Amino acid sequence: MAHRTISDEAFFDKALDLFRTYGVEGVSLQQLAEATGLEKASLYYRYPGGKEEIVLAVAQGVVAWLQQNVVEPLAGDQPARKRIAIVAEHLRTFYGGGKKSCVTEMLSIPGGPEALKAGLRGAMQAWIKAFADVARESGLSPAAARARAEEAVIRIEGSLIVARVLGDIAPFERTIKLLPDLLTANA
Repeated sequence: MAHRTISDEAFFDKALDLFRTYGVEGVSLQQLAEATGLEKASLYYRYPGGKEEIVLAVAQGVVAWLQQNVVEPLAGDQPARKRIAIVAEHLRTFYGGGKKSCVTEMLSIPGGPEALKAGLRGAMQAWIKAFADVARESGLSPAAARARAEEAVIRIEGSLIVARVLGDIAPFERTIKLLPDLLTANA
């Protein structure tokens, strides 16, 4: 029998979807193997540390996604509201229009490896800093910018939980639509 292969990007997408759906503790190596079309032996070959290493790889992928799709676009040259709207659209896509779970919630399990906690903490800090930087640029004081940045992240992450529990994406869509107002002095 020929060995199946899967690109790193496709593996990341499938593993991320599983962890978003079932949480870290709820996903088994068997589920990862079935979702990716790989044998368990192939998973161990690719990730000798097993599920813990896979979770860390997925978290690193999320961090890279946030850097590329949130932090970098917010540091661009376009007007602040335009950059925020671009990032809002990236977030809408990443979260499936509010249908996909809050990834930081699903990966930040109590008792998880310290490397995972540190990576997620760093990602959250970078996200808040990027939002605060663009809010400061729009004329808000540093304290007000930080408060608005934290509020924006809280609203995004919280709206995903509300959307999942209620089966209604409207809170997420409303939050994404309001991001430019929340993160600029014009609000």
